[in-house]
Amino acid sequence: MNTKNLINLWKAYFIESWKTDLFQFGILAAIVLFNSITTGNGTSLSFAIGVSLIFLMIYPERLFRNLHSNSPKIHYLSVPASNNEKVLANMLLANIYYIAGLAAACGLGFALAHLYLTMRGYGGLHLYTNLDYADLIGFVYVSLAVFFFGGVYFRRKTTLSTVGVGLLVGTVFAMLASLTLWVNGLTLIPKGSTFNEFSWSFDSVEYLSEKGADILKYGMMSVMIVYFYALSFLRMKETEV
Repeated sequence: MNTKNLINLWKAYFIESWKTDLFQFGILAAIVLFNSITTGNGTSLSFAIGVSLIFLMIYPERLFRNLHSNSPKIHYLSVPASNNEKVLANMLLANIYYIAGLAAACGLGFALAHLYLTMRGYGGLHLYTNLDYADLIGFVYVSLAVFFFGGVYFRRKTTLSTVGVGLLVGTVFAMLASLTLWVNGLTLIPKGSTFNEFSWSFDSVEYLSEKGADILKYGMMSVMIVYFYALSFLRMKETEV
């Protein structure tokens, strides 16, 4: 891994994209400011987080847009950097730089809203949320890994394609899970009972402790993140061949 190559990749990115990034951060700050002002001094963080997620999910499509067009693709693939370095450079941009930029934009919007409400005599801005931050962070980084892979894999409308395939896979998985539970549940129907008397019975199931459930949940999230970034690397390698 050559640090100089990573720096050159980032320099090329910022030369081309800094105006677009500032524009998007400004749009997000304006949206957060407007929502905070209109909702009053008791403002939920959920709206700002939701809008930020939309910006974040679209971002990988921008990172790899040159990869899926003819002339820019040749130029991008000819940049003196390995596949590892190209994927790592974009991973760090998405996972650190852009998330930090979105957080700063939200912070700016909230700060301006607080200043406005204070000047108008409403007592400033008071933020609240019912979200579990650990689950939220896990969801953000898993989703980003999925859309990152989509940005590398799909050639056109990568964000919409990723959403479409994700919905399809999720639907199939939900149907299979429901079918499995239904079939297993049928074996629990007592003899001589009618179908209307059927009820689920999972008394024999040993439930995980809360700590065990958290370990399993975050472990699965970690595996998914590594898995999709590994797929991104492999797809990048196929594209260059």
